[in-house]
Amino acid sequence: MIMDDPVFREMAVELLVLLDEEIKLLHLRIQQFDDLYESILHRNDSRMEELLAEMVCAQQSQAQLDTKLQAGRTMIARSLGCEVQSMKLTMLVDRLDEKKSVELEYKRQQIILLAEQLKRKHLDTAVLLSESARINRMLLEGLLPSSGTVTTYNTCGSSGWRDSTGLVDAEI
Repeated sequence: MIMDDPVFREMAVELLVLLDEEIKLLHLRIQQFDDLYESILHRNDSRMEELLAEMVCAQQSQAQLDTKLQAGRTMIARSLGCEVQSMKLTMLVDRLDEKKSVELEYKRQQIILLAEQLKRKHLDTAVLLSESARINRMLLEGLLPSSGTVTTYNTCGSSGWRDSTGLVDAEI
């Protein structure tokens, strides 16, 4: 059942614009994870720091976009007379004209594929970091005495390391 309400059509157009932003942001985040993976692999510390700052900005953009999408979802759910939690993009496909319906379905499928791709890139990067830490720990345990503290060096100077501790210090 196609809805003729002009307000509903305008909300649908705004939603399509927001979905375009989501697609662009997903492409950006996938590229950032690719770059981070390569930087870790090639030990390009300066590029890693730049990427991490870019990733923080992308995360902030994602949070802002999520807020806009939630507001649009709420408005469309109200116009359809359904609960916001049960509102899905597939519900809109039948209520839009054919051109907008095809466009919405295409964007929905694209977002699903990109989200899966981002998930894989994230997992690949996490596995690389985990394996790097494991190998570094094994090397340190094999090369250094297990009973005492060993002095290691990083960009900030020297620090102590014990074989029973982790390789990365977490700051709160």
